[in-house]
Amino acid sequence: MSQAPSTDPVDISVSPSRREMRVLWKDGHESVYPFDLLRRECPCALCDDQRGKASASTGPSLTVLSGPVLKTGQVQVENVSPVGRYAINFVWSDRHDSGIYSFDYLRSLCPCPSCRQDRAAGPR
Repeated sequence: MSQAPSTDPVDISVSPSRREMRVLWKDGHESVYPFDLLRRECPCALCDDQRGKASASTGPSLTVLSGPVLKTGQVQVENVSPVGRYAINFVWSDRHDSGIYSFDYLRSLCPCPSCRQDRAAGPR
């Protein structure tokens, strides 16, 4: 029986020059999150609602945007701060700042090939 992945980070580093965040988890696994992925998967209610509307839509939609519109490869982290002992929050260069990225959520979002394969295999 395999052990559940740890959601306790040992180290978190954010690199604006590489446009990524690295998390070393207590179980030794390292996750590398590109900024574009983190911004696209923002867990805030507004972003979650927008993703839901986009997936349910069969035609063009009208979305009111605030702040600059950034293309893939342009979003940057302006600030990152802890939220208690369970999450982190980003201020993005598009002025968005309401997403609280819990460590559970981040671990479930790990983009490495092994974690993607585990997600595709479904629950055990």
